[in-house]
Amino acid sequence: MTLPKITNKQIEILNLIYTYRFLNRIQIQTFLNHKYHKRINDWLKDLTQKEYLGRIYSNKLGENTKPAIYYAGANAIKYYKSLGQDNDKYLKKLYRDNERSQGFIDEQIFLANICLSLLAINAKGEINYIFETAAGVTSNQQYKFMEDLSQQLIFTKKTKTEFKQFILVILDSAQPKYMIKKKMKTYIEFFFSNEWEENTGQPFPTILFACQTLGLMIYAKRTMKWLLDDNQEPEDFDAWFATNDNIREQGIGAEIWETP
Repeated sequence: MTLPKITNKQIEILNLIYTYRFLNRIQIQTFLNHKYHKRINDWLKDLTQKEYLGRIYSNKLGENTKPAIYYAGANAIKYYKSLGQDNDKYLKKLYRDNERSQGFIDEQIFLANICLSLLAINAKGEINYIFETAAGVTSNQQYKFMEDLSQQLIFTKKTKTEFKQFILVILDSAQPKYMIKKKMKTYIEFFFSNEWEENTGQPFPTILFACQTLGLMIYAKRTMKWLLDDNQEPEDFDAWFATNDNIREQGIGAEIWETP
């Protein structure tokens, strides 16, 4: 079956959706660095009509002021397959994006805003951030060994005097406490495995835990302290914690992070 024709700019939009899963119109326009929102809306409308994109929008009073959110539709997945991604574990997840919870969607929107903030810092020229989302981890051979971890972002901060790497993990307060504990324990086990050093040749990165609420951050910090105590407090393992609100307000690179 031949897919409906689309423009090169619309293909760029599909690539953004592949990378970030869920994006609103404002984010798409910012990633494309495009001046005219009407043109973006025309492209998005066409992609939706041609079933490349699914669209989430509410006509309810109070909700109808929020921009529509877009995700991969049936023809987008066919397009991704045409690029040789048929056996991609990540691609298979996209089949169910029309069933995702609001919490998951909000998390992806939050992540995309973090990436936009890193790109804005890069534009100033003093600091350079290089980052990979879960999509990049799947397709980048350097990070293939991390496919089964639950990281949302891997990023490197580079300046004239600094080279530092981070892994961002977003913790959801809707998850049971035992799952959050297990997720944090996974990163301590990952640290002791030496897989990062063996595959990248770099020191182990700082793990950043973004917590949906202040209460969750308090729980996560306390739990991490217990886990580190159980593992003789490894010197080179750094875990930092911040709330999503603080990250939104001050930026991921701000001095907002707390240790256990």
